[in-house]
Amino acid sequence: MNSEPIVTSSCIYLSEVANRNFCIFAFEMLIEEKYFKQDKNYLLKSVQAFSKESLLNEWTQQVFVSYNVQHNPMGLEDDFILALKKQITRGKELLEDNYDILAAIYRFYHSDNQLGFNWDGRTHMETYDEEWKSKYRTWIVTLSEIKEIQRPIVKYATQEDGLNNEFLKISIRKAILSHFDVRLRSNTLYQLSA
Repeated sequence: MNSEPIVTSSCIYLSEVANRNFCIFAFEMLIEEKYFKQDKNYLLKSVQAFSKESLLNEWTQQVFVSYNVQHNPMGLEDDFILALKKQITRGKELLEDNYDILAAIYRFYHSDNQLGFNWDGRTHMETYDEEWKSKYRTWIVTLSEIKEIQRPIVKYATQEDGLNNEFLKISIRKAILSHFDVRLRSNTLYQLSA
């Protein structure tokens, strides 16, 4: 494997395979969305999009853990729990759009678009990636305990095809927006007044 650093317009001096893929991905987003490439919101959105798959898997696993804590505290593995354990990743389909909403909520609450100075040698993308994943993991622990989020995922994962998954996605979205006291209208977030 070639370990020479690569240089693109959005990433400089990254040598690992994952970082190469991230640079290509970020560059493609830059071309598609035509943002100023050093805007904090662009970098943050790129980081969130790049880590979407792995974080969705973490969310479905957290739903499984929360379900077991609430409904199976003794840890018994009956047929239902075994089936749920095997099929919980099917719930990812319900969470894909809702992941984007969580990402938008994070950007909404961290809306300062000025890049800061990193004195630790990390790039802005690495810093935003770490901050986003930390906050996301904190949020999914809390959100996975909410019955309006947990139940649709468990139901979808364990039922046969033919469920109205649009209804389930909407119920999860409503629970997330309610939890953060925000409204979503025309792809714009609004904070509810107290």
